[in-house]
Amino acid sequence: MSDTSKFDAASLAEAIEYPIGLRFEVVFDAFAVVLTTLRGGEIHFHIDEGPYARSETVKMVATVIRPGVFLVSWIEASGATVVHIEDFARGMVHSHATLPDGAFLRMVGPIRIASTGVAK
Repeated sequence: MSDTSKFDAASLAEAIEYPIGLRFEVVFDAFAVVLTTLRGGEIHFHIDEGPYARSETVKMVATVIRPGVFLVSWIEASGATVVHIEDFARGMVHSHATLPDGAFLRMVGPIRIASTGVAK
């Protein structure tokens, strides 16, 4: 994992280490989420509105697929599981989530970089 103070938006597309200290928003059809990548293999997510509204910091695993593309997964306190393909090269997130009630969500949304080098 790499500290984003070394990155600008263009270089995220070429990153081969998951960026740390990056805050980005993804707008799906059902909701928008702000994600913040943290040290220690953690990511914080915040959903403002709707049936999925909540904030949590979770342990995650990120694997580079190719430069600028990462497979990221985590388990939430509720038991929900989330798997993302975070494609900084194309500016898209593909998200699959299994909710505690067994519902399965498949979502795609654009990435908007909010800031780099946020508190870690």
